[in-house]
Amino acid sequence: MPFAAALVFAAHLSADPLVQPRSVGGVRAAEAAWTEALRRRDGATLGRLLADDFVDTTWQGARRTKPAILAALAGADPQPVALSDLSVSLHGDTAVARGLNTIRAADGAVRARVRFTDVFLYRDGGWRAIAAQETLEAAAAP
Repeated sequence: MPFAAALVFAAHLSADPLVQPRSVGGVRAAEAAWTEALRRRDGATLGRLLADDFVDTTWQGARRTKPAILAALAGADPQPVALSDLSVSLHGDTAVARGLNTIRAADGAVRARVRFTDVFLYRDGGWRAIAAQETLEAAAAP
């Protein structure tokens, strides 16, 4: 196996969830790591996944930076994150992930559905989020 191929293979097998291949599967792994970090309120992992210049535009139109997100994470209530309808497009070292986050109450009732677009750059052996945008999905008419 050529040396470069061996490095890619070793990175893919890494126990570090933030080491991913430069592929659609790698972006999906980054999204999964992000979801798990939010679920566990794991600021260390989320801090590594979000680039220092990361900016999120929330469904309410607020602008949040990485430090603000990490500060809010520690005091946040647990909130199950369930992603679906995930699509990924690669553009060299840039990736765009689009999907749906369904937020449920403790009894399982849907509280909200939020469409999102996440933008990643491939840095330091993995996908790092540089931007996110959320839009509250309109409720279906009866």
